[in-house]
Formats: sequence, structure tokens, C-alpha cells
Amino acid sequence: MKSFLSAILGYDKVNGVVSEGILGNVKAYYGCVESQGRGTLHCHMMVWLEGGHDPNEIKQRILEANDTDFRDRLLAFLDDTISNNVPPDPDPRISVPSTVHHPCAVRGVAPYPDRDDLQTKTARQKDLHHLVQTCQVHKHNLTCFKYWKGPPNPRECRFDLDENHYCEKSHVDYETGEICLRCLDGMVNNFNASMLEAVRCNMDIKFIGSGASAKAILYYITDYITKSQLKAHVAYAALDLARRKLSEFDPTDDDLTVRAKELIRKSAHAMISHQELSSQQVAAYLMESGDHYTSHEFKNLFWTSFENYVDSILPLRQQSLPEE
Repeated sequence: MKSFLSAILGYDKVNGVVSEGILGNVKAYYGCVESQGRGTLHCHMMVWLEGGHDPNEIKQRILEANDTDFRDRLLAFLDDTISNNVPPDPDPRISVPSTVHHPCAVRGVAPYPDRDDLQTKTARQKDLHHLVQTCQVHKHNLTCFKYWKGPPNPRECRFDLDENHYCEKSHVDYETGEICLRCLDGMVNNFNASMLEAVRCNMDIKFIGSGASAKAILYYITDYITKSQLKAHVAYAALDLARRKLSEFDPTDDDLTVRAKELIRKSAHAMISHQELSSQQVAAYLMESGDHYTSHEFKNLFWTSFENYVDSILPLRQQSLPEE
């Protein structure tokens, strides 16, 4: 992740260097690491670009000011940054490492001094072809429809991937104000070619611009970033404290209290014994890799204390309000 931030995004926080990266000049970023049920780690990240416009500014320039030049430059940037189709195989006869081995298990194609630019370009396209086919093509499963309520509701993939989705050219819907990006294959996750070549694993990239889709993306990412996750060592410490407290002998306890303590103690032991941690999670904790990545420092907001404070002064404010 640190190499991705410094080499791909061009934001080297350690050395205090900010240079132009794949997406341009990065102004800020915030990434939250999450572990899946099987233990693998992945990161949800928001990236702010220097000179980027917020949804209201985009709407004002395109819809109200009718700035067609700005609209065309924005759509060209998005088309150049985001792809969602399988690149064609440039030549079935040539072979690259990802042809023989799994694309995620080998390095990408590097330029060689004894090859001309056309050879390198063809080899990279071949490698990207294998990468997208392996990592980005979606296959429906039960998880896609876990929120489906059944007939007569339409059976739609919750990831909004469908074979029928197609849009030949990016454009702006002037009625809804939504930016409709090019979609050449409805079953391919959005990707950035340079990023995919570097990270060599499944990725998704979206532009937060305007319209209903922007609101949905904002909610989705904010939900992940603000989701509290109980750390393993904290859970163990709490369970161990509960075990020791429940094990303390109190001569005044009756049989019912003793049985209740024993039941809770057994439950705590069961929780500890069945807690599973993947090797990735263990390594991340031991190496202190952290569970988030941020370009800036933030002040902590202790929400519970803040909420209690508001609740404590609210009756006083209500008492001071004049009666109608």
C-alpha cells in the first residue's frame, strides 16, 4: 500500500514529496483496511485530486454555464482513467508470463533494451488481456442477490453488474444531471490499466461526480470508512477480564448466580477458542502495518462523549426556550 501511494499516486508522505501520479496531482487520500471472512485484506480508499471540482461545481459549469469545453475535457479524462472492457488479445501466437502462470502470481511486462516499442506495447496488452479476464470479469453468485426479496421484485445484482449494461460513449444527461460513463462490458469491474498492471489483483475505481450514483458511492465508501472494527487484541483483553472477574469467589452468591457466572465463563472461553485469525491479519498486527492510510492528521471525535454532552445540555436549552 505504501508503494502504491508513493509510486502510483505520487504522494510520498514519509519524505514529504508530492509529484504527479497516475491520476494527476493528489491533494489528499484516506484508506481503510478491511478483512474479509476468509481473512484476506483489502483497502477502500478515497482520493482527492488537486483542482478537482465538487458535484455542485461540476453541475454549475456543465448544466448552468453550459461550458462544453470543460465537459469534454472532464469526460476525456474519465475515459482515459477508467476502463471496463476486456482488452483484445493482440496476437494469440505470442506468450508472456501471465499466459503460462496465473496473472496475479507473476510480474508485469517490463521494457527490454533489445525490444522495440511495438513489441513491448504488444506484450503489455497481452498481459493486460489476461489480467482483466482473470481479475475483473464478474461472475454472479448467491452473494449478488442476498438482498433480493423475491418475486415480483426484479432479480438485480447488488454490485450493479449486468450483461445488458452498455453505453457506447460517455455523456452528460442534462435532464438528471448525471454523468453517464462509457460501459462497453456490463460484467467487467471498472479498472485503471496502469494500476491493474502494478497491483495485479481485483480492483474497482469510480468517479464521484454528480447524480444518484455519486450519492450511492459516497454512502458506500463513507459507511466503510466510519465502520468501527473491534480489534482482536481488544476483544481478547475484554474476554480475559470477564473470565477473571467471573472466576472470583463470592460467598454471598446463591446457586442461581453461580450457575449464571459459569454459563458466561463458558461462553467467553468458547468465543476465545473459536476466534479465527488469518495469517494476513496476524502478520499485519505483528508488523504494525496499521488499519488505515491517510495523508493528513485528524483530531479524534469521541462520539459517545459528545452525544452525552449534547444530551446533558439539551434539557437546559429546552427549558430556556419561550413557550408558544
